[in-house]
Amino acid sequence: MDPVLFALPARPGRESEDACALGEGIAVVVDGAGLPKSSRRGCGHSVAWYARMLAEAFRVRLENRTTRMTDALAGAIGEVTAAHADTCDLALGSPSATVAAWRITGDQIEHLVLCDASIVVVTADGGVREITDARIDGAVGRRAAQLAAQAGIAEAPAEMRFRALDQMRNVDGGFWCAHTDPGAARHALTGRTPVADLRAIVAASDGGTRGYQWLAAHSIERFAELAVQERLGEIADEIRAAEAGAPVRVFTKPHDDITLVALTR
Repeated sequence: MDPVLFALPARPGRESEDACALGEGIAVVVDGAGLPKSSRRGCGHSVAWYARMLAEAFRVRLENRTTRMTDALAGAIGEVTAAHADTCDLALGSPSATVAAWRITGDQIEHLVLCDASIVVVTADGGVREITDARIDGAVGRRAAQLAAQAGIAEAPAEMRFRALDQMRNVDGGFWCAHTDPGAARHALTGRTPVADLRAIVAASDGGTRGYQWLAAHSIERFAELAVQERLGEIADEIRAAEAGAPVRVFTKPHDDITLVALTR
């Protein structure tokens, strides 16, 4: 079984802030958070740099099948943090990212999700389930509403929502993502599926799942059907077509980087 990778930047000619690292029975997708420079002003490195570094560091650690996926991710976050701690003032901000990964270990396929990247599992009996952590939406929404109320306005503008995101990242009651603290990895969602029960598994950035999550470009069942047939480019085509007619929403990109890695049986 060989994985199939599809990657598409948000716009032609623009560097993708997603990254992917593949190994023997391993796939890692890292979705760099495309936040304003003000949210990472202490660091001179790009979001794309952070995503690439984290993806590869995580992949290397996953090659040791006796290492738990959460421990491997913690080690990777720590390595990337150390790689620029001496040249950047990380107390003033740093790039961050969400993560989705799978790994074949014996007769099982393990998965890990940190924040709102996704793993989609298609079982041999036709079942489809998504593993993702959407706490970011509720946590940031609640804090943004509090900030707006304090300012005496009805709705938080984008700048205020970015401030809310900074305040709610990697704190109790907020949401958890890869940033500078290796401890965030322990909040990742993990699980495993017998390989014999699997029809397909997909690791996806949130640009690759927005089609069924909020654009109504297709259902998750349609997404799964295309993934099983390794027609990942068609998933992207349907997303881009739906984006063209979607209303612009605060805090939502009109287009996003798409990364999908599918393993089928």
